[in-house]
Amino acid sequence: EDPYLYSTEHIVLDTPEERQTAYELATQSVVLLENNGILPLKEPKNILLTGPNANSMWAMCGDYSFPAMAYFWKHVTEDLDHPHIVGLLEGMKGRLPEGMNIMYSRGCDWTEEVETKLELSGDERAWRNNRRQRRVDSGEVADKEEALRMAAECDIIVAAMGENVLLCGENRDRDGLRLPGRQEEYVEELLATGKPVILVMFGGRAQVVSGLAERCAAVIQAWYPGEEGGNAVADILYGNVSPSAKLSVSYPNEEVYEAMCYNYSAEKDPRVAWPFGYGLSYTEFEYGNLKVDSSAATSDKTVDVSFEVTDVGSVASDEVAQVYVSPTEEGQNIRPIQLQGFARVSLQPGETKTVKVKLQTEQFGYYTHDGVRQWNIAPGTFEVKIGASSADIRLSDKVTLKGKHVTKPLREYYFSEVSVK
Repeated sequence: EDPYLYSTEHIVLDTPEERQTAYELATQSVVLLENNGILPLKEPKNILLTGPNANSMWAMCGDYSFPAMAYFWKHVTEDLDHPHIVGLLEGMKGRLPEGMNIMYSRGCDWTEEVETKLELSGDERAWRNNRRQRRVDSGEVADKEEALRMAAECDIIVAAMGENVLLCGENRDRDGLRLPGRQEEYVEELLATGKPVILVMFGGRAQVVSGLAERCAAVIQAWYPGEEGGNAVADILYGNVSPSAKLSVSYPNEEVYEAMCYNYSAEKDPRVAWPFGYGLSYTEFEYGNLKVDSSAATSDKTVDVSFEVTDVGSVASDEVAQVYVSPTEEGQNIRPIQLQGFARVSLQPGETKTVKVKLQTEQFGYYTHDGVRQWNIAPGTFEVKIGASSADIRLSDKVTLKGKHVTKPLREYYFSEVSVK
């Protein structure tokens, strides 16, 4: 209504409340993929932090953030730290537990060559200016020999690897999904020291680390965690926060030029390292007492579901419980397994909470376009599954929809209503 409203108002950006929100979002987004018991880091240790993403804002904020846009379009290289972006080194030093010591050496760069392909399409300003070599300068020297000398003196190595905004973003296609440049070679050398290696990966997509992950003491996917990312990852490493994020992708263990989606099949895909919905915690959870409406009419609005989640470990943590629906017979026209809702459940050790779910009958439906586009809700029996991931189903029961085949020009509901008590 007033396009000039904000031109005359003073706008306060990056308030303490907003930074707290950024921190909470980051802690809830970092996924713990593997842990042989080394995490959280509790005992006094000498820690070597190394890698191209250990001390860089380019590891924290992805494409379409202020630093990335300012660099890409205007080649601005100075004064980009607005708002302040906390890197992993800063976060680990700032939250360092008593008795621990941090050593730091970059060790290797992201890449030695321009790895991304550039399609000459879209806004020509993106490719005409040849000053932009699609690389960012870390401002540091990567001294591998120095880092390896430090590795010989440390107890634990934290290797911060992965991509940056000019390796992963719009119009930045790489030839593969393994770690860029010589990063994999560097991690191999760190593993060869015999010291436990915690691999922390940053970037906007899954990266294939098969062959490395199996030999690392722990593996973390931190994505682009934002301006408070360094503090969030540090708190997870030190155990101030238990990791609770779950994968929103099927994480591949090989490079395959085709889509791999969890809902293509309810069977395990050998090309997947970690399945959709997967993520470890510093505690364990048990599920129980599932209740599902045994039947409902296709014309009804909801199917009621409830179940309990208990923290059976010794650490307070969140569990992201997931609700899936599957067909029980061929010809039901729905995916073999499909996420239909989830609940973040915050639990103290020994605590149990009840999750109540209202599944919309529309969520058992499917789309057709046989001359007329419509959403269909057909009678039939379906399986409701409760899981810690798409491949870790803890509880299941069946519901039968009865009545006539219902059609609608558009669906209204896409996810279930969830409450936790």
